[in-house]
Amino acid sequence: MSFTCNVCGCSTSGRVLVRGDGVKVLFCSRCDMGVIENIPEDTSVFYEDTYYGASGAEEVGYHDYEFTADHSLLWVRLAIEALYPSGRVLDIGCANGHLLRSLSGDYQRFGIEVNATAADVARQRGVDIVGSDVFDAALSEGRVGRFEVITSIATFEHVNDFKAAFEVSLGLLADEGVMIFEVPLLSDTRDNKDWLNASYEHVFYPTVRGLEELFKQFPDYRFMGFESEIAGYSSTYIGVAARHPEAFERVGTLFEAMVLASPLGLPAQEASINLAYNVVHSFNVTADRILALPALIERANSVNLTKRLAQLWHADRVAAENSLNERANAVWYAQQAANWEAAWGELNRDYDDLRKTNALLFEQTQQRSD
Repeated sequence: MSFTCNVCGCSTSGRVLVRGDGVKVLFCSRCDMGVIENIPEDTSVFYEDTYYGASGAEEVGYHDYEFTADHSLLWVRLAIEALYPSGRVLDIGCANGHLLRSLSGDYQRFGIEVNATAADVARQRGVDIVGSDVFDAALSEGRVGRFEVITSIATFEHVNDFKAAFEVSLGLLADEGVMIFEVPLLSDTRDNKDWLNASYEHVFYPTVRGLEELFKQFPDYRFMGFESEIAGYSSTYIGVAARHPEAFERVGTLFEAMVLASPLGLPAQEASINLAYNVVHSFNVTADRILALPALIERANSVNLTKRLAQLWHADRVAAENSLNERANAVWYAQQAANWEAAWGELNRDYDDLRKTNALLFEQTQQRSD
């Protein structure tokens, strides 16, 4: 079996995982980047109209794209607005333009989208669709070094050349531009079931080692990122890249605020990003974050945000009730154990009395025989 790592060029594969659909995922023996065994030449077949409105669990895609986009992309929107109140923004895999449309500011909105129906909706929402694929030749015509912000959220894993997708995207950044990206992550410490038993349109399976090796291939850019743990779901990797030191420092400050354990004491803008990421995206709710939620609601209230917070509240309430039930069950089992212990003790005492009585009777019988 022939193998060449897309990231580091190594010609030997190491571990192998098998997806739920039987497809093998091969991992580079050197950098551990994962890729399916047979890369399709054309991946557009995965993104038909049902992709953004899949009706069954067995279908590829999103079951409610608008709702999913609202809670998974809110932190991205707030980060863009914090970095640049205006400018040219390119969203790779923009779908129906949800992220770009949600931006509050004087932005020029550009998108890349493979699904023609979704691209048409994005156009109607004011998005300039500049290509159907990140490798579209039209992108290099007058757009190199043009964008202040490029976003790629859950898209790079779908392409048939992971490294080249990064290379093209970084080339489109303005000198002081920033790229924000998120990809699924095959974690070393968490359960990867959601990536191996669903999302069968994925071609690449990034690991931390693989991504770190990838970043070395672009020495002119600075990278930072982290494993993003989503409660009840497999991990993703969230990262940023920038060439200009000041741009990198600015986005780095935002990222540091985003992952802080508590938003208390942060400026309103940074607190909102912390809440959007931790509460709405990752479902990691703490007492401090609940108290700070008005700051987020004031900036980004919507029906879908309310729906998401209601889901979290419901989940926490169910967990609390289950905990109460578990405590009640624990008390019941403790009482049952005490009852069994008492019954066992009484049985032992009865057995002891019976044994003594039998011994006395035996002794009396022996005396009469003598």
